[in-house]
Amino acid sequence: MAAAIHTPSVEATVTVRVSQAAAGDLVAGARAQIERIDGLSVEAIEIAGLRPGLNDTTVEAIATLAVDEGAASDAEFDGAEPNGADEFVVHRVRERLADGFGVDPERVERVDPPD
Repeated sequence: MAAAIHTPSVEATVTVRVSQAAAGDLVAGARAQIERIDGLSVEAIEIAGLRPGLNDTTVEAIATLAVDEGAASDAEFDGAEPNGADEFVVHRVRERLADGFGVDPERVERVDPPD
């Protein structure tokens, strides 16, 4: 019998800078900017607001992110170990988003997987 592979998911409200030269629409640009961050992929994204700028558009988005837990070592996050596995995943995602170029996390929380 095969074991199910579980990929943790988190929901994040983020501010993303999307270049005026980005291919596609703002959703595609925001998705591409977030997916440049190692260990994260966008499952769903919704634009909640935007501010046009001279060289880029600042997009506020609500994204559901899939997390590849094996993509980074625990040492990358200075050994911080919040209580519980869910909190640790949220902490890792928040740190990754904050380190991503043009991405600013505002809220990050765990999403319960569907049954």
